[in-house]
Amino acid sequence: MKTNHRLASLDFFRGATVAAMIIVNDPGSYETTYPQLAHAVWEGCTATDLIFPFFLFIVGVSITLAFERAILKGNSKKRLLAKVFKRGGIIFLLGLFLNLFPFFDFSAFRIPGVLQRIALVYVFCSILYLYAGKRAQLIWFCALLVGYYVILTFIPVPQVGAANLNPTNNFAAWFDRLILNGFLGRNGSAQFDTTGIFSTIPAIASGLTGVLVGHLLLVKKKNQPTKVIWIVIAGNVLMLIGWLWSLEFPMIKRIWTSSYVLYSSGIAMVCFAISLWFIDILKYKKLIKPFLAFGVNALIAYFISGLLVKLTSIDIFMYRGDITSVKEWLFSVVLSSVLNPYNASLAYALLNTSVIFLLIWRLYRKGIVIKV
Repeated sequence: MKTNHRLASLDFFRGATVAAMIIVNDPGSYETTYPQLAHAVWEGCTATDLIFPFFLFIVGVSITLAFERAILKGNSKKRLLAKVFKRGGIIFLLGLFLNLFPFFDFSAFRIPGVLQRIALVYVFCSILYLYAGKRAQLIWFCALLVGYYVILTFIPVPQVGAANLNPTNNFAAWFDRLILNGFLGRNGSAQFDTTGIFSTIPAIASGLTGVLVGHLLLVKKKNQPTKVIWIVIAGNVLMLIGWLWSLEFPMIKRIWTSSYVLYSSGIAMVCFAISLWFIDILKYKKLIKPFLAFGVNALIAYFISGLLVKLTSIDIFMYRGDITSVKEWLFSVVLSSVLNPYNASLAYALLNTSVIFLLIWRLYRKGIVIKV
């Protein structure tokens, strides 16, 4: 497969993933959200639970393709590593900025977050790509998942007792409190965080899945249809292993269990293979431009959505004697007056996403790609 141009299927897949991420992150009301548009309460895996690992998978694929091009152009590993730390640091800082925005109250400061996890996965997967071969990367992938399983299943939790998967008493939650106590979850006061430090370990494996698929895409001896077949086969194998493992080690997105990594990565591989088949092999390009617009400026789209979530939730004006926010007024007064609560909640999310799309579309039409 040629690597001197962008894979439209990868941009499409990234764009669709980011758009879905924006939709599920800001419904009109979390209490009236369709089940598949909300995260599983604890065990289980909804469609929403697939979105974040999809993005990490895409990060992994992008690392392989981008670094391969950069190395062929003569860039040294040392120079690439410097760029990795710079880019990872910027993404991490953008995540911290979103956590603090708009009031910048450091007394309620949460350190972990979605962008922070993306940054860490990007950095670690990049290091493994640059300094470990394909076989070593596969060994790291297996070791991260098995090691995480052993720790959470068999290692006693200090100051708690036996190993367990309780939301606040599992090893990952204990470790995060040990390191970041007072800086976890909403207002920094939670007992655990869904994007905490320790559960980032298996999230790196989600990114490595993409790195390994990227290697397959670069194999010159195999034609594109053959690569698609192998990706689909591997994806289904991972899904099966993940499901079987979940009988022992349940799928829990909030602590990123190993079975969840395999299951979600397997689905990501199949979805990417479908995109690759239709868009880059069959050259189907109709109706994909809106997703391409999101895909080429994915991080900026997500960052803008984070700002918009915060701004629209601030109580800033009076309505019938009560102080309310733009979001509350639009959802409760306007949309809920013509739609049932669940549809009104979804309509708000789609409207919010449409506003972001208009900004991203303008960038796309002008050929502007904002890189960090």
